[in-house]
Amino acid sequence: MAAPGNQAAPDALPGAGRERIVPFVLAALALLAVVVSIEPFPVGVFQDDGIYTVLAKSLATGQGYRFLHMPDAPNATHYPPLYPLLLAGLWKLSPTFPANVTVFKFANAGLVAVAAVFAWQFARRRVGLGPWAAALSVGAFTACTPIVLLGVMVLSEPLFLAMLCPVLFACEKAADSGRPRDALVAGAAGAALAMVRTLGAVAIPATALVLAWRRRWLAAGLVCLAGFLVMLPWQLWVGAHGAEVPPVFQGKYGSYSGWLADAVRDGGVPWVAKLVVFNLAQIVAQGWATLAVDPLPEPVRWTATVVVTAFFVGGWWRLVRKAPVSAWMVAMYLGLVVSWPFMPARFTWAIWPVVGMIFGLAINGVIRWRPASRPRMAVRWAGVALASLLVVGYARYNYLGATRGWWTQVQAIVADRAKPLAEWIIRNTPEDAVIASDDDVLLYLYTGRRTIPNGTFTPQEHMKRQTPAFATETLRSIMRIYDVDYVLASSDYGTYAAAGLVQADPPELRIVGALKVGAIFAPTGRGRGQ
Repeated sequence: MAAPGNQAAPDALPGAGRERIVPFVLAALALLAVVVSIEPFPVGVFQDDGIYTVLAKSLATGQGYRFLHMPDAPNATHYPPLYPLLLAGLWKLSPTFPANVTVFKFANAGLVAVAAVFAWQFARRRVGLGPWAAALSVGAFTACTPIVLLGVMVLSEPLFLAMLCPVLFACEKAADSGRPRDALVAGAAGAALAMVRTLGAVAIPATALVLAWRRRWLAAGLVCLAGFLVMLPWQLWVGAHGAEVPPVFQGKYGSYSGWLADAVRDGGVPWVAKLVVFNLAQIVAQGWATLAVDPLPEPVRWTATVVVTAFFVGGWWRLVRKAPVSAWMVAMYLGLVVSWPFMPARFTWAIWPVVGMIFGLAINGVIRWRPASRPRMAVRWAGVALASLLVVGYARYNYLGATRGWWTQVQAIVADRAKPLAEWIIRNTPEDAVIASDDDVLLYLYTGRRTIPNGTFTPQEHMKRQTPAFATETLRSIMRIYDVDYVLASSDYGTYAAAGLVQADPPELRIVGALKVGAIFAPTGRGRGQ
């Protein structure tokens, strides 16, 4: 662990006055990148964005922290409340839906700009990158395709990014000083980050680890205590209301702890090991995509993997010496990501500016290296050449993402399939109808009908798709729990499930109609859809 006192002194550098404008330029670029990419797609196309909007509506209208779209409006335990609280405040200022969705998206663009400013400050003052290295590292990892994808939708990552570096500043300060007050602030800050996205909690053990390594036991304990006390009300809430959502919906709307624990209990250590290997393979594939080497021959792709890994490890090791809490937080964070049954890409993008700093440290170290011997100088130039190829590949990836509008493709797929379903619901169903659908949150927001999913989300399907028989049995279970009026199917899973119940003996669903994308079904034995 590095000793205290590694901070750079930017005011002592030449051109410090001119340097003060750099964070504002970075913020403007990040803001512009997101704002020009915002398009009028409906909220709910990404599922999570719809859930956050429902929770914001619930808070803003005084109905508590509830899933208003579901029958009986159960209390919400799936997502921590800080981002929905921010949206609820915006809802109060702009209470007309869906017009306020634009306000939410522009607020996210502002948060990305704030994240760029704090990331610059952290890269300069704590990580010690020079002006150019800091500007390029932060700019390339905030005004970029992954962050734009997250920023143009109503997702919590922009708020997480805006808070990340201030929290790391507080944690590094506590690790340096060991003062009780700083330790309490760091623990509370890490807990606040966890109230945006749960994985932010790793800032707490990372800080405690560095303090323990430096034998500052009291401060390490206070960090953990403050974090525990700040997160305790939320954990008590989850414990009190976690059972209000049926087990079939735990993966989508319940607490993740029991959901994942069941999978680990069923699959044991072999399943976890397989999951880690699977996610590592996905991270490698993500790296290929991020460097735009995916279509190239396999030897090139694997060479790129080795080079990227070497630069990341080298940059991380340098970060340990300059900002040890941040380095160990990244390590713990990625350790959880590779053992979590979900696509790793979205989690890594939530710490993307810090990842940029790690690569910036590595590349900057190679460029500034001045070995005396010729063999080492040859190694240095080889490193410079490889770093240049990485930069070119990453720039090409962002160019392709921008010119092809990847973030619009993600939204358009769901928007195109959901629009005719919403129009059919408004024309053909009573206001108190209960609809089971693939896009339940979106359909509730734009039709006002109570909605539930027509399937479940399991940890196992991250590695192996659900079978049609499993999808059918799941829908049958859902219809036993809820008095469903109509089942709308517009995805593979939804179609498998509905088809199985249509073909059952006796049939449990009948076809009401077909749309351009998807079909409408009604129960055969009960409900208004007969």
